Amino acid sequence: MNVFRRSFRKYGFVFALYLQEGFALRSTFLMERFRSLIVLLSFYYFWTALLAHRASFAGYDRTQIITYTLGINLLRGLVFATRTDQIPAEINHGRVSAYLLRPMNFTLYTFVRDLSEKSINLVSVVIEITGLIWIFHMPIRWPHEALTWLWFALSVGGAVALFFYLTFMVGCWGFWTAEAWGPRFLLELFLEFTAGAFFPIDVLAPALQTVLKMFPSPYLVFFPLNVFLERLTPQQLARGFAMQLTWIVVAAVAAQTVWRRGLVVYSAQGG
Repeated sequence: MNVFRRSFRKYGFVFALYLQEGFALRSTFLMERFRSLIVLLSFYYFWTALLAHRASFAGYDRTQIITYTLGINLLRGLVFATRTDQIPAEINHGRVSAYLLRPMNFTLYTFVRDLSEKSINLVSVVIEITGLIWIFHMPIRWPHEALTWLWFALSVGGAVALFFYLTFMVGCWGFWTAEAWGPRFLLELFLEFTAGAFFPIDVLAPALQTVLKMFPSPYLVFFPLNVFLERLTPQQLARGFAMQLTWIVVAAVAAQTVWRRGLVVYSAQGG
């Protein structure tokens, strides 16, 4: 029990520290929120214009597609918010050594650091979405079943874990190269496009949908939002959670493997 309390205080301090840092960078924060609003409004007007003279598109009616669009903004701010992009610099400048000398798990430390960023974004996005719903009188498709909220929360939690391990693994490439930014940029661009973070995946051709669903990315945005919209049968819901959990385990094992092998290289170089 005492060990748990010490760990809670230790990582709670890390969370509070980076939370304060996030609020301190006001200009960066405001520019990021402004960019997010512009993207959201662009998607809103695009889908509104597309559905102006039709009842539905690819199985989505106007209320569902607007709800999906607002959900994209929520999940982009929550799932894709990360500080794992700092890992390569920490490796290359030798700051990882300081973490290794402390009684601290670096993976958990990085995840808690991510949570501080996500919590700021979550509050901001909720305020933005609430304001836009009020200003534009946007129709929302709320779940009909109370249990859907639980499934949605679990799917979002799984998406957060999956994205963290994927980006943590890429961050660890800094053990081998100082130019880890390029691969990371390509990975995040691929993940966002194939996750359904720009449009629902099922607007694409069936063959392309089949290919994309072989990757972990649909379980970052597309799957959670389909859970919220209650577009999945119980069998599809169970299969979706099984696939999401499988990808989380695979990504976690891969990330820890890359981390451990990187530490061997780091120690051999005298980091």
